[in-house]
Amino acid sequence: MKKISLLLLLCLLSSSAWADALVAKFSDDDLIRIIKNTGYGVPDKYKEGVIRVKEGETIFVMFNKPDGDLQLYYSVGGLKVSCEDMNEWNRTHRLSRAYLDKENDPTLEADLLANAGMTEKHVTETFSVFKMSVEAFREFLAKQSRK
Repeated sequence: MKKISLLLLLCLLSSSAWADALVAKFSDDDLIRIIKNTGYGVPDKYKEGVIRVKEGETIFVMFNKPDGDLQLYYSVGGLKVSCEDMNEWNRTHRLSRAYLDKENDPTLEADLLANAGMTEKHVTETFSVFKMSVEAFREFLAKQSRK
């Protein structure tokens, strides 16, 4: 009887419930499809493990790591900001980290760890939060570079 009940329950689950199944890793093609479905920008595969997403003039990069982790990356060239500015961002904002890269360009990153599994919803929520972080980061950088 328990097996029949479980089977019936599984049959009643909607397709969206199946889309929220935990996975250890998404393929690049899966990630492109997921991002397209969010309506946030136009994704394309730059190279294996690297997905570029363009929204207006803003370009993000999503690295699909071999272990399944995802890393979101955004950098801005030509702005003069200090390490203190990046520290201020990190002190006052959550869910991303900022630093000056090798060329002293302000850079923002965020990660989604796959070690406990992840769902499409995890990916879309992480992408959405990163997109908002990038918008706030751009505003922050504009204020800091005017000082």
